[in-house]
Amino acid sequence: MKFIHAADIHLGAEPEKGKPWSKTRRKEIRESFQRLIEVVNGEDADFLLISGDLFHKQPLIQDLRELDYMLGKLVRAKAVIIAGNHDYIGENSPYLSYSFESNTYVLTNRQMECLYFEEEKTYVYGFSYWCQEITRPCYQGVKPNGQEGIHILLAHGGDAKHIPIDFEELKWSGFDYIALGHIHKPQMIYEDLMAYPGSLEPLDATETGMHGYLLGEITEEKQIVTFVPFASRCYQKAEVVLYDTMSEEEIYDIIETELSRMGTENLFRLVLTGSVDPKIHLDLTDLMEEFMIVSIEDELMAFGDFDEMLKANQDNLIGAVMKKLRDDPKALSYAMKALLSTAD
Repeated sequence: MKFIHAADIHLGAEPEKGKPWSKTRRKEIRESFQRLIEVVNGEDADFLLISGDLFHKQPLIQDLRELDYMLGKLVRAKAVIIAGNHDYIGENSPYLSYSFESNTYVLTNRQMECLYFEEEKTYVYGFSYWCQEITRPCYQGVKPNGQEGIHILLAHGGDAKHIPIDFEELKWSGFDYIALGHIHKPQMIYEDLMAYPGSLEPLDATETGMHGYLLGEITEEKQIVTFVPFASRCYQKAEVVLYDTMSEEEIYDIIETELSRMGTENLFRLVLTGSVDPKIHLDLTDLMEEFMIVSIEDELMAFGDFDEMLKANQDNLIGAVMKKLRDDPKALSYAMKALLSTAD
C-alpha cells in the first residue's frame, strides 16, 4: 500500500498579508495542493492522507465544492481527511451536510472512528476537531481494532492547547503508521512510523527550511516513509556584511548579488552586519519588493569615523578590539555592541 501524507495546507491563507506578494502566496498555496494531487496520481498512490488544517479557517460550502472538484482529479487514490484546529467542524459546518462526488472521505465525528478499505486491506482511524482548542489528551489509550490489515491513525495536535500527545505511548499503540498534523516544520518522530510532514508551503518567516509531504509505502516486506521537499518557496536568512568604505550603490549591489545567489524564488529575512558610512541613508524599498524581503534586521555598528573613534580609544579595551578586528567588520560589530553596552 502506498500513500502520500500531507497536513497544514491552509487553503485560503495569505502569508505576509499586506506585502506586495501576499496574494501571490495565497495563490501558490492553492497551486501547490493542485500539484500534490498530480504527484499522487504520478506515484499511483492508494491514499492521500490529510491530517488536519486543509483550510486556513472553517470552510464554506463553496470551499468544499472547490475542494471536491480538485480531489476529483485523483485517478485512483482515495483522499481521507480530518479537520484540525483551524478548519474545525462546528455544529453548522458544511462538512456535516456536504456529499463529496470525488473519492473523498472526511472523518467528521468528534470521537474516534474507523474506515475500512477492503481493496487495500487498510483501516484508517481519526476524528476531527470540533473547536479551536482541545486540551484533553484525546489520543491517550487509542489502539487499532485488532483485525488483520494495515492500520493508520490520522492525528492532529501535539501541544498543550491542541491535544497533547505522549509520543512514546502512541509509538507502542499498535498502529502501522501515525500520520500527524499541526506542527508546521517536518519532523520524523519515529522513523517510518510516526511523523509530521509540516505545512506544504511555509506560512510565515519562522517556518524556515524545506517544506513538503511524506511518501510512504507499507508492504509485508518493508515499511518506508520519506520526506519529499515540494514548496515553491522557502524562507531564508540572508546575512550581508557591509563595510564603511562602501558607497551606497555598492551596498545595494552586494545585497542584490547575495539574494540572487540564494535564489530569487525565496523569501528573505535580511540581516545587515558590519558598518556603514554614517552619511549614507539606505533605502531598501525597491529591493524589498523585488526580492520578497519580509524583514530587515539592522545589526550595523554606527562608529562614525573609524579613525577618530580609534584615536579616542587607543589606550583602552575598545581601541584594542578595534585594531584587532578592523578587517572583520562582522566580528567588530558584535564586539563593539557588547563593549559599549557594558560601558553604559
